[in-house]
Amino acid sequence: MRNWIVIGVMATLLTAGVVWLWPGTETGPAARDTHASTGKALPEFAAVDVASAGEGLALTGRVLDASGRPVAGAEVFLAASAERTLLGVHCDVCGQALLSCSARETALHTLAFFEQQQGFLTPRATVSTDAEGRFRFEQLAGVSFSVWARAPGLGVALRERAAPGDPVELYLPPLRTLVGQVVDDAGRPLAGAHVHGVSRRAPLAFESTSGADGRFTLTGLGEGPFYVLATAEGYLPAVGAQVEAGPQPVRLKLTPARTLEVRVTRNGSPAAALVRLRADHLSRELRTDGTPVRFTGLYPDQLVVTAEAKGLASVPRVLTLDERVTQVTLALEEAGSLLVTVVDEDGQPVPQPELLLRMPTGEVVRQERGGTGALVTLGPLAVGNYVLTGQAEGFRDAQLPAKVTPGETALELEMERATVISGQVLDVYGRPAPGVSVLVQPTGASTLADAEGRFIAQVPTPGLYELHAHHSEWGGGQLKVTAPATDVQLALEPRASLEVTVSAEGRRVEGADVVLWVEQQGIFRSDRPSGSDGMVPMRGMPAGTYSMMASHPDYQPSERREVTLTDGQTLKLEAELKPGAPLSGEVVDGQNAPVAGAMLVVVPRGAEPVQSDASGRFEFRALRPDRGYRLEVRHPGYDQVERAEGKAGGPPVRVVLKKRDVYRGRVMGDDGAPVRRFRVDEHDVNAPDGRFELPLPTAGDRVIASVDASGYEPLMVDRPASSDLGDLVLEKLPGVSGRVVDEGGGPVPDAVVSCDVCDDSVLSGQDGTFTVASPPYVTRYSLTARKGRLSATQSLERGARGPVELKLRQATRLSGRVYRPDGSPAAGFEVEAVNADRSEPLTIVTGPDGGYSVEISPGNYRFALGANREFSGEPALVVQVGGSEMSLDLGPAPGTASLAVQVKPERGRALWVVAGELGAVGNPPAVALMRSRWAQLVYQPRSEQVRLSGLRPGRYTLVWGNFHVETPGGPEVRVVDVPSSSDVVMMAH
Repeated sequence: MRNWIVIGVMATLLTAGVVWLWPGTETGPAARDTHASTGKALPEFAAVDVASAGEGLALTGRVLDASGRPVAGAEVFLAASAERTLLGVHCDVCGQALLSCSARETALHTLAFFEQQQGFLTPRATVSTDAEGRFRFEQLAGVSFSVWARAPGLGVALRERAAPGDPVELYLPPLRTLVGQVVDDAGRPLAGAHVHGVSRRAPLAFESTSGADGRFTLTGLGEGPFYVLATAEGYLPAVGAQVEAGPQPVRLKLTPARTLEVRVTRNGSPAAALVRLRADHLSRELRTDGTPVRFTGLYPDQLVVTAEAKGLASVPRVLTLDERVTQVTLALEEAGSLLVTVVDEDGQPVPQPELLLRMPTGEVVRQERGGTGALVTLGPLAVGNYVLTGQAEGFRDAQLPAKVTPGETALELEMERATVISGQVLDVYGRPAPGVSVLVQPTGASTLADAEGRFIAQVPTPGLYELHAHHSEWGGGQLKVTAPATDVQLALEPRASLEVTVSAEGRRVEGADVVLWVEQQGIFRSDRPSGSDGMVPMRGMPAGTYSMMASHPDYQPSERREVTLTDGQTLKLEAELKPGAPLSGEVVDGQNAPVAGAMLVVVPRGAEPVQSDASGRFEFRALRPDRGYRLEVRHPGYDQVERAEGKAGGPPVRVVLKKRDVYRGRVMGDDGAPVRRFRVDEHDVNAPDGRFELPLPTAGDRVIASVDASGYEPLMVDRPASSDLGDLVLEKLPGVSGRVVDEGGGPVPDAVVSCDVCDDSVLSGQDGTFTVASPPYVTRYSLTARKGRLSATQSLERGARGPVELKLRQATRLSGRVYRPDGSPAAGFEVEAVNADRSEPLTIVTGPDGGYSVEISPGNYRFALGANREFSGEPALVVQVGGSEMSLDLGPAPGTASLAVQVKPERGRALWVVAGELGAVGNPPAVALMRSRWAQLVYQPRSEQVRLSGLRPGRYTLVWGNFHVETPGGPEVRVVDVPSSSDVVMMAH
C-alpha cells in the first residue's frame, strides 16, 4: 500500500546500500555467480494465534455484493492484523513499501515472495455467511484483525484492522480478469513466461503462463489495482506496479539478463582477489584465484566494480552494461585503508554509525555499519580521492574528504546531534498505525511511521512545529509540538472526509489517484488508488477549501475543481477522466536500423520521457488527442539532425538519428601522468591509463568536444575528424595554498577546506597547511575552512596563490524574535537565510513566543522576510553576524518604525535602506551593500510604493539603482531619518 503523503516541500533522498546478500561465494575455476531471486533472505512471517482460551471477543459483519445485496454462503476468513504480509514489507534501501519501490533490482526481491509463497494472506479462522450475508467470529484473542471474504462468481474483498465491536461490511466486487502480453526488449511475444500477480488491497497470489503469442490471463480477481510481475528463462523480471483489471491489457517487457565478466591482474598476470559490484539497490561479490569471474542476472544499468586483495586494490570502474556480456580487466595496485572513528561534538562515540564511501562523482564504493565506539576499517582501497559520509539516527549527516594513500590513514568523523521529534501514530482505537506518512510543518519535510507506528523526524532548529498524519481509511491527526520532543502521540481522527468516484468513458476506473491542494500550503495525495468501484476515500482531512483533481496513467486528468470539507461530514463527489491518445513511432539511424535506448520527450510536455526499445519503438500514452507535439531525442551515440513532429492519436512517427563516429584518445595531465577520471562531453570515463573510445559529435570535418577532470582546467577539443585524437593534455588548475589556524595562531589539523563554487575539498595537514585547486571560470570565490563548530571564510580573486591564513572562529549564538506584519510574534514561523560568503542555506523555526536561538557561523547573511520567501519583490534583511552572541529581531518589532518610499519599478532595479550614512556608493552597489552591517533590500519592487518596516529610530541611507549592472548616471542615494513623517520619493534617472 502506498502512503497518503501530505507534501509541503518534497525532498528526494539519495540513498545507496546493500540489498542483495550473496553468501557462500566460490573461488577458483568453478567460481561462477549462482544468481537467484532468493539471494535476499525473506522476512519472517510468523503465524499469530487468534483463538482465546476463555470467552474471548466477537467480531461480526455482513458480506454484500457490489449492489448492496447480501451474499449467502460466502466464505469469510480472519487473521490477526499483527500477522505481516507482503503489503507491509518495506525496501531496506529506500524505505518505501516494497511494491512501490521503483528500483529494478527490487523485482528480484518480490519474485522471491511469489516463488516461496511467503507474505500472502493466510486464514487463521473461517466461517460462512447466513442467508442475510451475516457472519460472526467468536472467542477471539486480540484487538485488530484482517477480514476477507469470497463467494462463487464474485471477487475477494478485504477489511484491514477490523476491531471487535465494530461491524464489518465487505462488498464483494464482480469476478474480474486481468489480461496482458509479455514481450522481449524488441517487442516480440514471449511464450512460456511466468506471470505472478497480487492485489494491492488483498495480498492473495495469482499465477499464469503466457501462450505462444505472449498473452496471459489472471482470473478470479477481486479488488485491485494489482502488482504484476513477469519472468522467463534468460530474462530479468519486469513489473507493472499498479495495474487495472480493465479493458486495457498490460504489456510487460522483459530485458535479457546481462553478464559481467571480470578479470583481475597484478603486474599483467592473473591475480586472486575479491570482486565487488555496487549499484542502485545492488551489492554482490565473488572471489577468484585468478580465473575470470562472471556476475550473471544483471540489469543493463550503471554499476561500480572493484577488486581487492591483501594490501592491494583496483581503481573503481564505472560501467554501463549495454551488451549481453561485458568484459573488464581490473589491475591491482598498491592500496591503502581508512581507519575511521565517529564521534559527536563532545568526542563521545556515535551509536551505530553507517559509513558510505563514494567516488568524487557520487558512486558508492563501500558501505559499512560500525558498532558504537568501534574503529571502522574501509579498505583495501585504490589510492585516490573519495568522499566519506556518516549517517546515524539522531544525528545530522556528516561528510569528509578522504584521501587514500598507501598504508593506513586515520580519520575522525565528527557528527552533530540533530534536533528531533519522535513519537507514535495511533488510530482511533489507540492502536499503532503503521506506514503512515507524517508531515512536519512549516518545513514540509515528511517521514514514515514504521511497523509499530513509531516515527522520528529531524527538524532544522528547536521551535514550534505542527505534525500532520493522514491515512485514507483510518483518518488524520495534527498536533503542535515544541522541538526537541520525544514520546509524541499523534492520534488519527475521522475529521472531514471526501469520497471521490472516478470514471472515464462511462465506466468506473480502477487505479486512479486523487490530489487535494491549497495554494502555497501543501498537497494531500490519496494513499490508496481507486478499486473496481472507482472510489478513492480521503478521510481525516483538515476542514477547509481545496482544489481537487483525479488522475490515472492511461487518461488525461480530470478538470480542476474546488471543494469545501467540513469536520464530521463526508462529501461525495464524482470526477471524470478525459480519454488520452497515444503517440508512437520508431527511432532509426541513417541506414534504417533501429536505435535502442534513445530518450524521447514531447514538447509541450504532456507525459514522462520514454525510451526506445531494442526494435527502436516507443510510445507516449494519454496525450491530449489531436494535439501536435515536437519530439526531442537524446542518445550518447547519436545526434538528432532532423526535426520530428507527431500528433497524439495520429500515424506513427519516424525519428531519424545520425550515428556518431567513434574516436579514441588519451587524457593526460601536464605532468605526463594519465588522468584516470574525466568526462568527455556527457561520457564519464574511469580508466587507469587515461584512454577512451567514445562516440563524439562532429561539426563538418572536425571533432568538437569538452574534456573536464577534477583539479584541471577544462579543455575544448577542436580537431580534424581523425579516428585517433592522440593525447589530450589537461593543465592543472592553479592551486591556492595556506594554513588553517585557531584564534591563537596555532595550526589546526584535519579542517575541511573548500570553496563556495568548488567540487572538491581537502583536509588540512598536521601543521594546518593545505593546497586546494582554484575553481575555473569564476573571477571571485570564497575559501572556507571548517572543523566542528569552528569556521573561517576568506574571499579571493581568481589567480590568487596565497599563502592564505584561515583563522577559525567560534559559532555565534544568534537569538531574537520574529514578528508578523501586524506586529504579533510569529510562532512556528520558518525563516530562510543564506550565508552570502559561502552560498549556504540556513533554516530557522521559531518557538511558541516567536523567539529563536541558534548557533551559526559568523559572516554575511541574507534573511528572507516575505511570506512567499521569494527574492524578487520581497523584502530581505542583510546582516553581518559575528561575536560570541548577537541579538537580531526580524519584522516590525516593538519600538521600530516603518518607512514608505516611492519608486518607479523597473526590471533589475533594487531599493536598499542601509543603517547609518554611507560614503561612496559603488555602481553597481550590490557587491558592497550585500556585506552591510545592517540593511534591507527589495529587489524589483512590484509596486510604486515600497513600505520598509522593522527600522530602529536613527539615520539611514536609501539607495535606488540597478542590482547587477551599472546604473546610467549612478544610483540615486538619499539620507533619511527614521521615523519619518512623509514618503520619500526616489524617481531620478
